[in-house]
Amino acid sequence: MQRRWMGKNVDLDSLSTSLEDFLKSRQVVTQKSESAGERKILLQPNYSTIKLKEPVSVRIAGEPDDFIVDLKASELVTRQVRIGMLTKPIGGGHYLLRSLKLQEELEKLEKEFWIFVEDKVAQLSQSAQRPK
Repeated sequence: MQRRWMGKNVDLDSLSTSLEDFLKSRQVVTQKSESAGERKILLQPNYSTIKLKEPVSVRIAGEPDDFIVDLKASELVTRQVRIGMLTKPIGGGHYLLRSLKLQEELEKLEKEFWIFVEDKVAQLSQSAQRPK
């Protein structure tokens, strides 16, 4: 899921640090990277026993006055749920159950994450240094 903010003039480094701290408080291991105009936080939930095709990630891209926050989480489990449903008649029920539990946990994390992001963007509004 992706959300965009315009005209907020948010210090994106502070936002990135706050988001990483939020995720760490949820008992996930994070890895942060930065490049020109983009900050990315990769995370691996401790409760995940299912290997995902790609890691759960948060991406912050843009400028202080026009930026997006993109979270890829519960949609990464969709494939595993489908596989579990297809294999359920031949013993895939356990895999389906684990996939559904992971999807539920990731959806809960997403909900809490977006509430936190909205509050943090409002708090950090007008916090970026204006170019001189």
